[in-house]
This record gives sequence, structure tokens and C-alpha cells, in this order.
Amino acid sequence: MQTEIKPHYDVVIIGAGPAGMSASLTLSNYGLSVAVFDEQVRPGGQIYRNVQNAQQVMGQVTDNDRFSRATVAHGSELTARFMNCAVNYFAQSFVWSVESLSVIAVNWHERVFQTSCRYLIVATGAQERPVPFKGWELPGVMGVGAAQIMLKSAGAVPQAAPVLFGSGPLLYLYATQLIASNLPPAAILDTTSFRNSIKALRHLPRALKAVSYLRDGFNLLKTIRAAGVAHYKHVTSVTAYGDDRLQGVEFTASGKTLNCETDLLLSHHGVVPETQLLRAIGVECYLDESAQCWRPVLDEWGASRVEGVYVCGDNASVNGAYNAEYDAALASFDILFRAGVITESERNKLAVPECDAAKRDKSIRPFLVAKYKVADTLLCASGDTLVCRCESVTAAQIVEAVSHGCHGPNQVKSFTRCGMGACQGRMCGPAVESIIARETGRSRAEVGQFRVRPPLRPVSLAAIASLDQG
Repeated sequence: MQTEIKPHYDVVIIGAGPAGMSASLTLSNYGLSVAVFDEQVRPGGQIYRNVQNAQQVMGQVTDNDRFSRATVAHGSELTARFMNCAVNYFAQSFVWSVESLSVIAVNWHERVFQTSCRYLIVATGAQERPVPFKGWELPGVMGVGAAQIMLKSAGAVPQAAPVLFGSGPLLYLYATQLIASNLPPAAILDTTSFRNSIKALRHLPRALKAVSYLRDGFNLLKTIRAAGVAHYKHVTSVTAYGDDRLQGVEFTASGKTLNCETDLLLSHHGVVPETQLLRAIGVECYLDESAQCWRPVLDEWGASRVEGVYVCGDNASVNGAYNAEYDAALASFDILFRAGVITESERNKLAVPECDAAKRDKSIRPFLVAKYKVADTLLCASGDTLVCRCESVTAAQIVEAVSHGCHGPNQVKSFTRCGMGACQGRMCGPAVESIIARETGRSRAEVGQFRVRPPLRPVSLAAIASLDQG
């Protein structure tokens, strides 16, 4: 148990998911001083959340699901090694400002500390892609990721069968976990288009190099069919309705408008890199058009163009937990080389098996990206759809601001307050970019993103004042 944050470390790692833990193990094994800051109670990130208690918490889910059993076994071993390695691990802490590698502000136990480092690894993972739709602000509407967090953390499942909306592996995985918990979803509203499925076929030969992923996906869909879950395909629009809370969902599937009564709607449209902290540091990001998300500009070792700053894991590129470990290994080897601990030839030799494993594992990604690409009509809200839930700003208000000359997200923010809430644009930013792009005839890359300023998370004045109290 750590009792203090030291003023300096060789390496600071933000995030204790697969990438953060893997980098910690490698760097500490070579004798570097390492501090790891993570917001959660336990290490593991989202994929390995509470993994060491997963059997007890999730019950028969892990007993019946080969995919879950393998995840639990590997995650348990990784987190156990991490907890026993020589790193300074600070659970329930968060970095809210990085002025430079010399001034890193951390909130821990409601106190603010400053530390510094020679090298910084940002391994904060991904977030669910925010896709605004009519009624998404109603109580009773939430993300599949949030629901799965409750399942992993406390074994909590909904009281009544929910409706799932969206597409992608996580949507199907959570559906099978509900089935294993004897609470099959009331319905799945699947937005995966037939056209996407056809386009994805050209990537199938390459995807066969990672055939285990295809097999797992096939088994998820097989389980859903066997459970008799209503699976509506080619859904193009959804409206959640209700007075004070969700009462039902109206949707269009294969050209037909249908209705489903429910008090819980869980949506998911894939995950995207979490770049908020990266942009605050000054790491350059670019729009990956195929994956429909912003990604940091990195070299083959995960080094950004900001001296000493590395990015690895899903906030570099969404490639999954195993690739996060490979990314972390490569970043660690480069840091060891630059720190004078190993030679360049040693670095390159160590990297060979990691690069080979990463190449095999990532062979599935082009297929998944093509198949689960989100339709532009879903990404780009319109009319009275609430885009910014923090400040209650609709798509129509953003369109009006654009018509008055606000051709960038930061101008729209000034005129409408969109993006000024507690999430600082994490949830509305992509939709704002898409709306401006549509209205001005430009690409999202040309439109750009919201500026990011500290604090990146809410920090109390009392915590900030503690910095001067020693």
C-alpha cells in the first residue's frame, strides 16, 4: 500500500488496464522507478475489471462461457503479477493536469499532489462511442458498457429484461451474459447494415489469421439465437419515449416502423480511443476515417511527437486487450533504450516476438471496423435531438449557430455552451463535429475538435488548497 506520492519517478503511467500493467511489469523488472495512477478501486481496466473476483461475482457466466473463462484466467494472472511487482500503484487517483513532464497534478484521497517524470505513458483506454438519439437523456437509457461494469463489479443485472440497441461484439457479449444470468434481453435492435457486411467480406481472408475471434463471435450469435431473443436487423433509427422516464422504444427495422415497451434501453455503437488527456498534453491527433474516430500520431514504438510521452493500448488504437499488452511492451523497450538501460539492438531483438504477435492479433480488426461501421445518419443528430445533455443543447441549436458563422466546435461552444458541462465534450464532441461538417460541407478532420483545458476531471477547491499544505 502506497502512503505518499514522490516528487519524481523515472516513468509515470496513467491507467492500470492491460497496457498500464504490462508496461509496469517490464519497466520495474529493469529497475526503473514507476508510478501508476488509476481511477478504479482495483487494477484491470474495463476488460479485467474485478477479474480476481469474477467467478464469485458473475456466477455461472464464467462457468458457461469459454471466452469469459479465458479472459478471467489471463486477467487474473496479469493483475496478480502487477500487484506483486515493484511499482508505486495509486488506486482511486486521477491525473487532472499535465503542464509538462515536470508538473503532473494528481488527485488522490481528496488531496492534490504534484510529481514529475522522465517518461510518461498514457494508457487510459477507450470509451463507448457517444451516439445521440431522440430520448437518450431519459432515465432508463444508458450504455451497455455501464451495465457491464455493474455486472463485473457487483454481479448486478437489470430487474427486467432490457432492450439492447446498436451493434458490435460488446453488444452481443453482454446479451449472452444476460442469457447466462437467466435474464435474456427483451430484444436486440441491431444497426449493422447489410452493405457493411458485404464490404467486410474482402477483409475475411486476413481475418482468418485470428480465427479464434471469429469463432467467439459466431458462438455469441449462436447463443442469442438459441435463447430465442428477438433480433431485429438493419435498424436505421430509434426513438426512446416516456414522460419522466423511459417507457418504450420506437424503431425502424428493414423499412418497417415497430414499437417495443421497455423501461431499460442499453445502447452501444463500438468504442473509440479516449484522447482527452492526450490533447491536453499537446499530443497531435488525426481523424481515422475508416474507424470514425480520432487517434494520436505515434511512431512504431508508441512515442508521440511530445518528447517523452508514449501512448499504448486502446487510447492509441482500439485493438483489444492482448494488443494493449503488445503496445506496452514496445513502448517499454523504447523507454529502456532511451534511458540507457538496454542497447538499440537489444531493444529491436526484444520487439520481434511482440510485433509478430500483434500483427497476428490485429488481423481481425479491418473486418470488424468495416462490418460495424456506424451509419452517418446515426452519428449526425438532427432536429430536437439533445446533443449536449450537460447543457441541454439540441442539434437544431447547433445548426442555428453554424448558420450564424460558427464553423468550428469552439465557436459553437461559445455561442451555445455545448461542451461546457462536466464531461467537457466527451459525450457531445463527435456529434458536434459531424453536424458542423454536414452543414458546412467539410470533413470532420477539417472541422476539428473542442479545445481541452484542465482540470480534466472535477477537482474540489479543498483538494487544490491541500497542495500548499505540504
